[in-house]
Amino acid sequence: MKKSLLYTLAFFALLSCLTACGGGGGNTTVPPALVLKGTWKATNVQINGTGQNLASAGQPYANFQIVIDGTTDDNGTYTVSGMPLPFPATFAGNWAKSGNTLTFSSGAPNGITALTNFNVNGNSATFICVQTHPKVSVTLHFAMAKQ
Repeated sequence: MKKSLLYTLAFFALLSCLTACGGGGGNTTVPPALVLKGTWKATNVQINGTGQNLASAGQPYANFQIVIDGTTDDNGTYTVSGMPLPFPATFAGNWAKSGNTLTFSSGAPNGITALTNFNVNGNSATFICVQTHPKVSVTLHFAMAKQ
């Protein structure tokens, strides 16, 4: 009888230690800001439906990247660099996301307002950017990789 009482008390002591310790695994949920936050580099670009050689002389997107920062996945700051002409090679400002549209709320040159169909899957992202300029309007489909 004493042994079973001792085993029962030992079991409850062990159980209370395990529940008090909390497992030590920490929170495995990724904070929302870490999904978009980072440096994204182009892996594939299509202009008006035609695939591009990222290092071509005509539309050199090999150095194109977007650096996204923020405290949530709803808004923050961005820097675009390596953008071919006719737009500035580098520009920065603020962005806001609603659904699958990331809108440049400041800093983007005239002719670039938003990234639509924005989709992130792990370290890959895809989006569409429409660039309009008095002499040309192009639709760009980007595939990006998080660095």
